[in-house]
Amino acid sequence: MLGIDIGSNTLRAVFMDEYFNKLKSEEFIIATAKNMQNGLISNEAIQRLFNALKILSEKYNLSQAKAVATAAFRNAKNTEDIFIKIEKEFQLKIQVIDAKTEAKLSILGMQERLKTLKLFRKNLSYCDLGGASCEISNDYFSKSYDFGIISFYERMNFKAIKPNAYVNFFKKHPKNLAYIKDKKLKIHFSSYPVHFKQIFFEAFNVIKEAKKNLKGKFFVLNSGVPTTLCAYKQNIKYKDYLEESVNGKILKRKDFFNFALKIWNLEQEKAKIYLGENRKKYLIAGSMILFALFDKQKLIVIDDGVREGVCIAHFKNIKF
Repeated sequence: MLGIDIGSNTLRAVFMDEYFNKLKSEEFIIATAKNMQNGLISNEAIQRLFNALKILSEKYNLSQAKAVATAAFRNAKNTEDIFIKIEKEFQLKIQVIDAKTEAKLSILGMQERLKTLKLFRKNLSYCDLGGASCEISNDYFSKSYDFGIISFYERMNFKAIKPNAYVNFFKKHPKNLAYIKDKKLKIHFSSYPVHFKQIFFEAFNVIKEAKKNLKGKFFVLNSGVPTTLCAYKQNIKYKDYLEESVNGKILKRKDFFNFALKIWNLEQEKAKIYLGENRKKYLIAGSMILFALFDKQKLIVIDDGVREGVCIAHFKNIKF
C-alpha cells in the first residue's frame, strides 16, 4: 500500500508490502509552512502540493492510498478547502492528525527500522523535527512543541548589528577566544557572520521549554536535518540520496553546529546539488535547533517516520 505524509516542509510517500518491505519511496519539497499569511497556506505552496500529487498519481492509484497531514494543516484556515479540491482531482482522502498521533506514527516507523537494523532497545527517546513543529517522545511522555525548521526561520527578525569593541578586538586577536570558557560568550565575540549568530542564539531561546523535559541518553532522530547532514558527510548529492546510507548512523551534538557553518558558506549552486533546492537556510535553522536542544546524548539517525508508520499501522490494524 501507499502511505503518504504531507508535512509542513515535505510530502513523503512510501509503497510498502505487508511484510514492511519498502518497495518504493518518494519525497517532494512543498514547504507548506513557508510564507503563511493570516493563517493561510500560500497559493505557491498549494501549487507545489498539487504538482507533487500529480506526479504520484501517474505512478500509483491514490484512491487506495492512506494519507495524513500534520502541523501546517492543523493550523491553517484553508486546509478544508485545499483537501476538498485534492479529493475531487485525485480521489485522495487526507486525514489531519493531531500531534500525539503524529508522534505515535513516527515512532512506529522508526521502531520497525531499528528492529531491522538490530538497534532497537527499551528506553529510547524520539525527536521528529518538522517544518512547523517538533515532537519529542518516549515510552512515558509525548509532547509537540511549536517550532520547526521553517516556522523558526520565518519568525527570525534579522537586524543589522554593528560589531562592538569586544567583537572587533577578538577579530584582530582570535587566539584570545581560547581563554573564554563560556561557549555562548565565545560565539558572541567570534567573527562568525552576524545573522549566523542571531540564528544560534534564537535557537537556544525557542528550545528552552523542550530542553527542560528532555530525558534519556539515547535519542532517535528522523527528520530531514539529520538525514541530510549524514548524506552530506558522505558527499552524497541530493538526487542520489539513499535511506540505507543514513539509517543507523550516529551523530554528536557538535555535528549540527559544524554542518550549519559549512553550509552557511556553501555557494548556492553547490547547495542546490547537495542539499536540494531552497533548503539551505532551513537546514541551517534546523541544525541550530538540534545543536541547542541536545548536549551529550547519543543521537541515532533513522529515515523512517510517519509515512512508514501509516503503512505499518494499516497492516497491523492499529487504530489511532
